[in-house]
Amino acid sequence: MLECLALIVMQIDEEGFDSSDNLVVVLLGSGRIRDYPKTQIEKLKSIVPAGVKICYTVKEGSDSSKPPVMLYKGTRKKFYATIDLSDKSQFENMASEMASFFKAVSQDFGALRQDPKIPEYVTHDTFREKVIKEATAKAPIVLQLYEDSCFLCFLMRPFINSINRHLQEIKSPVRLKRLNIERNDFPDGCPVTRATPTFVVYDGHAQGSRWSEFRPKDFVAKLVELAKLDEKSQIYLNKLTEDISERFLLFGRWARWVAEAQIIQESVLTKAPVDEEEVNTRALRMLMDMDMDRTDDLETNLKVLRKEIISAEQDCIAVSEIMATEIIKQEKKYRTEAKSEA
Repeated sequence: MLECLALIVMQIDEEGFDSSDNLVVVLLGSGRIRDYPKTQIEKLKSIVPAGVKICYTVKEGSDSSKPPVMLYKGTRKKFYATIDLSDKSQFENMASEMASFFKAVSQDFGALRQDPKIPEYVTHDTFREKVIKEATAKAPIVLQLYEDSCFLCFLMRPFINSINRHLQEIKSPVRLKRLNIERNDFPDGCPVTRATPTFVVYDGHAQGSRWSEFRPKDFVAKLVELAKLDEKSQIYLNKLTEDISERFLLFGRWARWVAEAQIIQESVLTKAPVDEEEVNTRALRMLMDMDMDRTDDLETNLKVLRKEIISAEQDCIAVSEIMATEIIKQEKKYRTEAKSEA
């Protein structure tokens, strides 16, 4: 049966998925492959937009008579837990939803906050103009693919800004740019990736060359080779990679102090047990979101973090004093009430 099915759609494995975009994946149950009606695939093929591939994978527990279907475009996905395309209503709904889903998503380039001191942000719709057409062999572009929710992208943000500033200072023809793949689908000429940050070099060809490594030291080594940087620049960039560790430690301290103050504050206000793990997670996410909106370089960011830690420590002490005052106040109240009852 699998051989017959392969004549209609191809099976996809994890490696194939990681490098593919615009997919409709049928999730077949290994125990019921023989029961799978090929008419479902035929109906799927009739509504799939041009350029979108249908494939299948085998998942334990899936119902092959009405198999689940997953749509993938960029980092977006849409899941149909069960679908019966022989039903007219379900067929029409899926056809409409599929046409909408596979329309490319792009940020509004004009609404992005650009700063000449940091890498330019590009979008799905401006990718060809801002990357493909601008990049040349003598003036290549290194494009960073990132996500707002990516911790390493967050950690490297000011590091990349410092490198961008340095390239400008030494008048290097190499330019850095950024594409948020969480808010933009993959444009033509951009490799598909399921891991961020990913760096891609464009040097005048329609397709970029993806760097296999993304860790700071690896990034610096490849950039040194690409931009032919001298020893002085290499020393500076390697120092930046070491400073990322300090940023990690300082940010962690800041997040802990902010979370601790929030825990104390919520304890006073609610007079109920506080889920400390949830507060810690919330504080970290809030501070990461705030940080990702900044445009500072690594040197400036380290100074900012040191100041924020001092401020957060003072806030925590102030909140603790308020809590202590409230506890003393409540204790006096209980004692007064106890004496009255006696």
